[in-house]
Amino acid sequence: MNAMSLRRMVTLARRVILQLAADRRTVALILIAPLVVLTVAGVLVRADTTQVTIGIVLQDEGTSMPLGLGTVNLGERLVDSLSGVSDTLHVKKVTAEEAEAGIKAGDLDAVVTLPADFSKQTADKRELNIPVEYEGSNPMAARLMEGMFTRAAVQTLASLSAIATSATGAPPVHLQATYRYGSAEFDSLDYIAPVFIGLFVFLFVFILTSVAFLRERTAGTLERLQATPISRIEIVLGYMLGFTLFALVQAVIILAFTIFGLKVHYMGSLLLVFVVEILLAVMAVNLGIFFSTFARNEFQVVQFIPLVVVTQILLSGAFWAIEDMPSWLQPLAWLMPLSYANQALRDVMIKGFTLVDILPHLIALAVFAALFVVLSAQTIRRQAQG
Repeated sequence: MNAMSLRRMVTLARRVILQLAADRRTVALILIAPLVVLTVAGVLVRADTTQVTIGIVLQDEGTSMPLGLGTVNLGERLVDSLSGVSDTLHVKKVTAEEAEAGIKAGDLDAVVTLPADFSKQTADKRELNIPVEYEGSNPMAARLMEGMFTRAAVQTLASLSAIATSATGAPPVHLQATYRYGSAEFDSLDYIAPVFIGLFVFLFVFILTSVAFLRERTAGTLERLQATPISRIEIVLGYMLGFTLFALVQAVIILAFTIFGLKVHYMGSLLLVFVVEILLAVMAVNLGIFFSTFARNEFQVVQFIPLVVVTQILLSGAFWAIEDMPSWLQPLAWLMPLSYANQALRDVMIKGFTLVDILPHLIALAVFAALFVVLSAQTIRRQAQG
């Protein structure tokens, strides 16, 4: 056995460094990809101020206080307390019709309806019952609002000296919560599972397709195909069909394990969830084919992952709601195919939406898939001519 030689190790290291440095595409990916990902992540983290919008249907007529203290409207005081409880909370008075439309469209995170006898019931029972309907698709917002409601209720009751002094202790506060979408049984995993389904399907299919198509090119198979009468579009579509079969197997495994292995709750049709997975997988296959045409080796394919996959994950609404992103970043987020898949999966699994409800998102995924088929064919043609 030969003794270790520093000279031989340095020689080998020098060869590796020169080989990588000579590959300008690899160097560019090494330098640019981390900067792009860190820039996007930094902007999102610094702009992460979860805004919560609550609609108040104020029907309270107030009540007369004892000892000649006049009339007080606890509903108005509760609204004032809520308005000042946090900078991230936006409170607005709405009608019952506006509340229904707002919570259905997702413009309102919760609706509080204060009936005409709200003040009287509070004064008589020495307790504050707040009827709240949560929109339900954002668990973080629901938990945030619970604390805000409690603080606002305590502030409201503290201002009523007549009630506070006549009670043996601080009047209790009860949140009578209902959910438009989801339920109180939904935990954090139930809300994040739709996103994970989309992320894992996209990630694994993209990597599988990129590496497999690159091997077809480096093995000379693609070059031999180009010598036959087959068109570039036919080549791309043929590879797409072949890769999609394995992508769908992956999609079935991911969905089945999520539902039956992790026991995730869901509201909508699993068949519709699978339809979204199919379109997402087809799009990811075509995206993988497109980007693999720019890679010369598997190392460069790996370098594409942070630039293509991680950026999409950050901007797709998976962890930061798109509407909470900076206004200049939102159009870029909607240029990410994964944004439409995540939204569709959440709408089906959490809100129970139907095919008609998510059809715009499905059309967007289909358009992206078709776009990358055309781009892949054009890229293959240029490489053949070069």
